Amino acid sequence: MVFVSNVTNSVRQGCRKRAIVFLCLFQAGTLFGTNSQKLEIIKKIPHSGYSEGLDFHAGFLWHALPKAILKIDPRDGTVLEQFTPASEYSESIKWFRGELYNLSFSNDGLYRGRLNNKQLQFKKIASLPEPHGWGIESIEGQLVVTGNFSNKLHFFDLKKEKWVRSLETDANELEDLAWDGKRLWTSSFSTHRGSIFSIDLKTGKMSGMWELPEKDQCPVIDGIAFDGKSLWITGKECPSIYQVKIPATRVLSSPSEKKK
Repeated sequence: MVFVSNVTNSVRQGCRKRAIVFLCLFQAGTLFGTNSQKLEIIKKIPHSGYSEGLDFHAGFLWHALPKAILKIDPRDGTVLEQFTPASEYSESIKWFRGELYNLSFSNDGLYRGRLNNKQLQFKKIASLPEPHGWGIESIEGQLVVTGNFSNKLHFFDLKKEKWVRSLETDANELEDLAWDGKRLWTSSFSTHRGSIFSIDLKTGKMSGMWELPEKDQCPVIDGIAFDGKSLWITGKECPSIYQVKIPATRVLSSPSEKKK
């Protein structure tokens, strides 16, 4: 068993250097007020209190921290193994076809890792369209990434090994990503505190707004994964990893929009 201490205050304060931006943009984000619905909790497990990304692979949760990648037992939150990430400051991770892809915040790297003798060995395969990576997911042979306070999704074709398109969304500062086979789920660093929503991959429009019952205990959702049936959610300053039911589809409308 591997025991991992909580991220220190100095690391938290240094992480992305975004605290002031968060406070300002969060208040601005309330202008986009929407009627959020509550996520239905299946269960919750203990969490270290910090996150840069989450994935579910081969029956286990995989958790990205700045200096470590953790393999977690989803039954009780036990940390089973700890790995060294690809770069000095690790962001989100995604398993795809037996390989682990890791974004970097400390540089513009997209890395591919392979397990060898219980160690992850990484190789940089591309430079990111944004200076810093934030979130990653795989959809139909492509990696989809977010980054650097951006409202864009960037698509990387693994066969062609190049970026093939970017999609501008109507959301702010997209974080980690999770594809459930129909919808791409994400959250925002600055707006819609404690909530998740989905993005239309054709139009970039937001759909639905769903919040944790204890949303104030998870102020920045930055970790979301799909296990084949349900979503797993966690974030910064968050004491738990939540397993939640997949929400039903609901389209956002502006507060001033009236039914015809």
